[in-house]
Amino acid sequence: MFGDVLLTMFPKESVALTVLIVSLVAASGLAIGSWRFRGFSLGIPGVMFTGLIAAKLLGEDKLNANVMAFIRDFGLIIFVYAVGVQVGPGFVASLRKHGVPLNIMAGVIVLLGALLSVGCWKFLNVPLHAAVGLFAGATTNAPALGSAGEAFKSVNHTDGIATLTGPAFAIAYPFGLVGVILGMVILRVLFRINPQKEAELLDARDKANKPELHTLNIELKNPNLVGQTLQRIEELQGEGVVISRVLHKNAVMVAKPDITLDLGDVLLAVGPRQELSDLRLIVGDESKLDLRAVPSSITTRQILVTKRAVLGNTVDELNLPRRFGVTVTRISRAGMEFTAVGDLRLQFGDHARLVGEPQTIEAAARELGNSPRELNVARLLPMFIGLALGVVLGSIPVFLPGLPAPVKLGLASGPLIVAIILSRLGRVGPLIWYMPLGASAMLRELGIVLFLIAVGLLSGKGFFDNVFGRTGLHWLLLGAAITLIPLLLVGLIAMKFFKIDYLHACGLLAGSMTSPSLAYVHTMTTSEAPAVAFATVYPLTMILRVLLAQLIVLVFLH
Repeated sequence: MFGDVLLTMFPKESVALTVLIVSLVAASGLAIGSWRFRGFSLGIPGVMFTGLIAAKLLGEDKLNANVMAFIRDFGLIIFVYAVGVQVGPGFVASLRKHGVPLNIMAGVIVLLGALLSVGCWKFLNVPLHAAVGLFAGATTNAPALGSAGEAFKSVNHTDGIATLTGPAFAIAYPFGLVGVILGMVILRVLFRINPQKEAELLDARDKANKPELHTLNIELKNPNLVGQTLQRIEELQGEGVVISRVLHKNAVMVAKPDITLDLGDVLLAVGPRQELSDLRLIVGDESKLDLRAVPSSITTRQILVTKRAVLGNTVDELNLPRRFGVTVTRISRAGMEFTAVGDLRLQFGDHARLVGEPQTIEAAARELGNSPRELNVARLLPMFIGLALGVVLGSIPVFLPGLPAPVKLGLASGPLIVAIILSRLGRVGPLIWYMPLGASAMLRELGIVLFLIAVGLLSGKGFFDNVFGRTGLHWLLLGAAITLIPLLLVGLIAMKFFKIDYLHACGLLAGSMTSPSLAYVHTMTTSEAPAVAFATVYPLTMILRVLLAQLIVLVFLH
């Protein structure tokens, strides 16, 4: 046996043997998960199935239980923390734009899945340990499995975790992955959707709703403004407009608040088209002269905001026009462009467009940081502080009447909530909660790989004892029902009655199931709409599933 060969080199239950097996399972599982068949692949969940097979081949009691427990729990923690860091900065904006209807429908999907799982225990003689495993597996939610395990431990019912909860999770998980995709396909056929055309319509609608930034040269002809300073004009202008250059006394200069205006002066303004039109009505007429084409020493430059001292300051608080003779006209952040209005707060990684003399722009650049290298700094200190705060938050007991044990957010929701809050704040004192996209993706994938490997290795015996018998088939069918019924019911209602477009509906389905099947949508379209919907509902559904997994255990376990 393969296990016997390993034992001749490594002692039984040694740390070295455990780490070796975990590494081999990870390598083989990721390789198998990368195989594609008709556009579909197992992906990262392949490591769980490799872990199940490895546990069967090795037999029992070969792994160090303490090391495996650490791998499982720490993997879960860093996975949800990385997810929170990724979705945190755009979470509030997504919530405002799409949040209420999408989150209500996602919450209904979660609650229906929980009710079906409880119904399996109540009416179909499924053990409660297995019903919770079906709930987590059918919804591809590994953190819910970890949360249920914590709840069982809190009431000293640990015997069925490895023999029932883990195997039920593993049996239901495959259709949980496929079922979300199947739900998307069914909705696509029923509503006769062409994803690419849908994406084009969405892009056209978004462009119509999102004001693009334009420039306008305006000649001052309003006699009431003669002798007024540029600061006074800025007080009269509409929101979202910035004046970058002024032609004054036949010379083009950077717009500064103390410039006194005369008839015939020309202002170069940046902002949405409607606001620029409103400013023109106040100031005068559109000028045929484009100040950007007038020879001068003034130039523009994109500067990266990386200096710790300026983070969280508003454009007005920085006061770059008075201090450096430089005007900030636009801020680019996460693929979106904003007019640099006075109350806009700077965040780490913003791109600021500055207008000014080369030497003054250079001085302002030093003030803002402008260090691309800073974007790739790992910043381990804030990360570990965030992890610690998340574990503390997740461990705070909340005593509810009638429950035998307190409810906790757990190792999944605690770090997730903390990561969302901290990444949203961006900076607290000297600590910057910015994580490079590559580092965040690496941490997220490492965490879920470690967690699923541990689930596979610890659940192997129970999985093979059940999957090929009547019990396994029974659980597989029940898991499929828990997956599909809520998805199809809510998906039909969302598209038919609430007029949610297909691409946002796909993101809703994947996010409500916290499922990696979002990748399937990207094979149909390059639109960002599914990812936006996914990020909008993911935090809420993750927390709901984690809490409901505990509540099912604590409420119904006798």
